Amino acid sequence: MLRLIAVIVVASLAACAGPGSKESTATRRAVIETALGQVGVPYRYGGSDRNGFDCSGLVQYAYAQAGVELPHSTSELMKAGAKIDYADARVGDLLFYHFADRKHSSMHVAIYLGDDWMVHAPASGKQVTRTRSDETPWPKRYIGAVRVLP
Repeated sequence: MLRLIAVIVVASLAACAGPGSKESTATRRAVIETALGQVGVPYRYGGSDRNGFDCSGLVQYAYAQAGVELPHSTSELMKAGAKIDYADARVGDLLFYHFADRKHSSMHVAIYLGDDWMVHAPASGKQVTRTRSDETPWPKRYIGAVRVLP
């Protein structure tokens, strides 16, 4: 099933590629294939390898496998590229969310897959997963998107 999803994402990347964007498209494809390949790996706070990922560790790992160095910090990732509107998000862009309760406030990051899907390491006790970004609780927690790749 994940292989099929990766094929669909790669096909949509190819369809959206404009002139001179082959390198960017190939990098985006590598990021997505790597991220989707981690589905099922457990969440681990501070994790950035196949033993476990936190949200920013998954992003850092997927991009590193594609040859792009990024920080392992959600707040730093938010500064690592150009801010964009969700409506303009492309495959491989980063989506950011905010969670807060009376005791804690935290940010979360996911990699956009296109068509309102994302891949992310959600929380302790869970695993890297593919999730719809337009389903609860994500839309009301959304705070922005960033494009790291041209």
